Amino acid sequence: MSNHCSFAARLKDQYWAYQSLKRKLRTKLASRVIKTLRPKELCNLYFSLHRESPVAGLIPSITSMPQSRESFLYMALFASIYRSACSGAIRAEIDLNAMVFAWDTFCKFYPNHIQERRPFGRIRPANFDEAWIIVEALRDGLAELPCCTTCHTPYLVIHGCKYPQVCQMCMLSQIPKTRIITD
Repeated sequence: MSNHCSFAARLKDQYWAYQSLKRKLRTKLASRVIKTLRPKELCNLYFSLHRESPVAGLIPSITSMPQSRESFLYMALFASIYRSACSGAIRAEIDLNAMVFAWDTFCKFYPNHIQERRPFGRIRPANFDEAWIIVEALRDGLAELPCCTTCHTPYLVIHGCKYPQVCQMCMLSQIPKTRIITD
């Protein structure tokens, strides 16, 4: 990009570009934190890793991700792993080590859920792009991860979402179980 970039900064960005793009992060999202590589270089790296062009189109919004109350539980789990692994405040810049660790750990819990294309299931984040959007929302204050005063588990609050800002674990436990009546 520029001859003014230090060799160490460029090498570090190349490492993180490789780590994020091998998990199929959109190049548009990767370019937000990888500053020493041009977007064209990121696209070329993506193509060399996957033998396909990067995904184009609109970047998903944090408010459109949850498909049900259950989706919040999975998103909160991912966000909790990220927060635990983060070396600094989650409102600071994105901690790439924590991001990769959180995603890889989440994938170990749900090894068969990764969906690169629609339709997505209830387990969200469905791919590394969505995981990235969750982390950005936490950083930007569009989402929070408070602890419930009743059940003492962290829950995800997404500001501007159609679902109420309550602990989804408590809400799901209040839903009456349907009983099968046999005659």
